Amino acid sequence: MSRPGHSLAALRRLLALLIGIGAATAFAAAPPRLLSVRTEVPIEWALPGAVGGVGIAVLLLSASASQDAVARVAASGLPTLPNRVRAISNGAVWAGIAMLAVAYTAPAFAAWPGGAPAVGLILGSGLGVLTARLHRVALAHESYRTFNLVAMLLAIGSLASMSITPTGEWWTVNFSTLGTSDDLAAAYFNVAIVVAGLGMASLAPVLSRDLAERRFAPRPSGVLVLRGLIVVIGLSLAGVGLVPIDRDPTVHNVFACAAAAAFAIATIGMAWWVRRPPKRFLVWSYASLAIEIAAMVGYDGLDLFNLTVFEIVAFSLVFAWLIAMVATTAGHPRSGRRSVRRSSRGRAARRDSVHRMTRRTVVGRQALAVRRTRPSPREHAAVRRRRIVRSRGRRTRRAPAEEPPDRRARPTGRAG
Repeated sequence: MSRPGHSLAALRRLLALLIGIGAATAFAAAPPRLLSVRTEVPIEWALPGAVGGVGIAVLLLSASASQDAVARVAASGLPTLPNRVRAISNGAVWAGIAMLAVAYTAPAFAAWPGGAPAVGLILGSGLGVLTARLHRVALAHESYRTFNLVAMLLAIGSLASMSITPTGEWWTVNFSTLGTSDDLAAAYFNVAIVVAGLGMASLAPVLSRDLAERRFAPRPSGVLVLRGLIVVIGLSLAGVGLVPIDRDPTVHNVFACAAAAAFAIATIGMAWWVRRPPKRFLVWSYASLAIEIAAMVGYDGLDLFNLTVFEIVAFSLVFAWLIAMVATTAGHPRSGRRSVRRSSRGRAARRDSVHRMTRRTVVGRQALAVRRTRPSPREHAAVRRRRIVRSRGRRTRRAPAEEPPDRRARPTGRAG
C-alpha cells in the first residue's frame, strides 16, 4: 500500500473510533430518553451503550476496509464479511442514525401523517437502501470509503448531541443550537462538525482526482478551482463549529454563508470545470442547487418551515453531492468514447466493434488472437518476395520435364 493509502487507512480508523464513541452515547441515552423523556444518562445504561459503540466501530472498520486489508485478515484465519454484507452493514448504520434522529425530535413530526414512527420508518429505510446500494457500487474506491465515514461522523455527532442536549426543543430555533449548551452535548456537535469540515478540506484532492483524467476533458485550471471550492466548503464548516452561534452570530453566519456560496459556485460551474462530466452527476449537481434554492425560498420567502430544516437540507446536499461525485466518476467508463445504450441494438454494436478490432485465425489445433495492425514496409516487401517465389515455383512445376540423356557407356565394337 502506498503512503497516501496508509494515510487514508489511518484516517478511517480514527473516524470509526470517533463514530463508535458517539454511537455509544446515543445508544446509552436512547432507552431513558425515549421512555421517560430524560436527558441525563443513567449509569446502568453506560455498559450496553459502550458495547453497542464498539460493535458499530468494528462493523464500520470492516465495511470501509480495502480489499487488501480484507485479504490479509482472511489469510490470518479470521472471519471476513463479503462485499454484499459490508454494503448492507453500512446501510443499516445510516438507517439507524436516521430513525434515532427522528425519534429524538418526535414532537417536530407530530403534525405529519403517521407521526414520528411513520416518518422515521420511511426516512430510515429509504436512506438505508440508498446508502447500501451506493456502498456496493463504490466500495472499491478508497476516497469514497473515507468520505463516507466523514459524513457519518457529522451525523453521529449530531445524533449524540440530540440524545443528551438540555436545550429542549432546539429544532424550533436552528440546527446550530445543539452547539450552544457548553457541555458534553455541545462538544459532540462542535467537534463532529470541525473534524468533518477539516476532513472534507483535506480530502479535496482525493475526491476530485478522477475528474482530472483525460476522459473527462478537464480545463487547465478547472479541477484546481473545484478543489479550492471544496476546501472553502470544508473550512467554512469547521468555522461553524469553532464559532458557535451564541458566541458570535455574525462570524458564525459568515462561515455558513461562505459554505453555501462555495457549494453554489461548484455546482453551477461543473460543466465548465470539466468539459465531459458524467451526465448523472451533472444532472445531480443542478438538482442539488435547485433543491437548495427551493429550500431557501420555502424558509425565507414562504415560511413553510424553520431555519433548522433549511440547515439540515443544506448540510445533507453538500455531503450527498460530494459522495455522488466520487461514486459517479469512479464508476464512469474508462474509455473516452460514449457508452452504448444497454439494449439489443447496443449489445450488437458492441459485439461488432469487438469483432472489427480483433480476428481469430486457427493454426493447427490452437486459436491465436491476432490484432489487426497495418504491416510495416519491410514486412510488406517480405510478403511480396514470398509471393513471387511461390509463383515462380508454380511455373516451374507446370513446364514439361525433359528426358535426361543416357550417360551409360555403350560398346562401340562387335562382340567376338
